[in-house]
Amino acid sequence: MSDLVLPRLREPEELCPEKRCAGRPPVLEGGERRELILNAACQVLDNHGYHNASMDKLAQLSGMSKKTIYQMFASKEDLFRTLISERLFDIKHLAVHCPAGITPEAELIHILMAIAMRVLAPERMCLVRAIVGEIRDSAEIRRIMQSIELCGNCNQIEEWLERQQQAGTWPIDDVEDLGIGLFNMTVGKLILGELFHSRDLVTPDEIEANIRRWVRIFLTGLKAIEPAHP
Repeated sequence: MSDLVLPRLREPEELCPEKRCAGRPPVLEGGERRELILNAACQVLDNHGYHNASMDKLAQLSGMSKKTIYQMFASKEDLFRTLISERLFDIKHLAVHCPAGITPEAELIHILMAIAMRVLAPERMCLVRAIVGEIRDSAEIRRIMQSIELCGNCNQIEEWLERQQQAGTWPIDDVEDLGIGLFNMTVGKLILGELFHSRDLVTPDEIEANIRRWVRIFLTGLKAIEPAHP
C-alpha cells in the first residue's frame, strides 16, 4: 500500500510562490484564500472552541480580512459547516483505483485502506477531536452535524457490496446496512482508537493487517449465513 500518499496541507508561504514580490503581500487565487481560511478555522476550533472562534481570530490566523472571509462564507456557522463537511465527510467523493485482476477480497481491503489513510491523517483527527469536545456544549456544532447528510459516506464500500450482490459472491441483502457495519468494524474501529489514543498502530502495514483481519471476519460471517442447499 506504499502508493497511498496522504495529502499534505500547504503552509501559507508555499501557496502561489511565483506571485510573491519583496515587500508586497502575495496575490492569492480564490481557491487558495478559501483553503487558508478553512485551515485557520480548523486551528481556531481546536485552540479556542467554537464559541470563542471569532472572525477576528480567523482573519488574523488566515492573513485575510474579515471582509474577504464574509465574501466567501455567509456566516461563522456556514464557514464551520463547510469545514466539517469538506474535511470529514468528503470520503464519499474519494476516488479509489484498484489494481486490475485482484480478488474481490483484495479489492475490498484496498478500498478500506484508501479510506483509512485519508481519514486517519493527523489534521483530520485533530478536527474530529475538536468537534467531539464541542458537541456537548455547542448547540451550533450540534446543528451543523445534524444538517450534514451522513448517509452515503461509504459509497465505495456500498458499490463493492452491490457488485458482489449482483455477482452472487456472498449473500448480501441490505447493502447500506452492511456497508455501515463494515466501515465501523474496520475504519471506524481505527478512528476510535486514534480518537482516544488507545491504539499504537502507526504504520500503513499495521493498519492494513488490522483491516485484513476484520475483513476476513466479515466475509466469514457472510458465508456462515448462506442459505442451505438441498
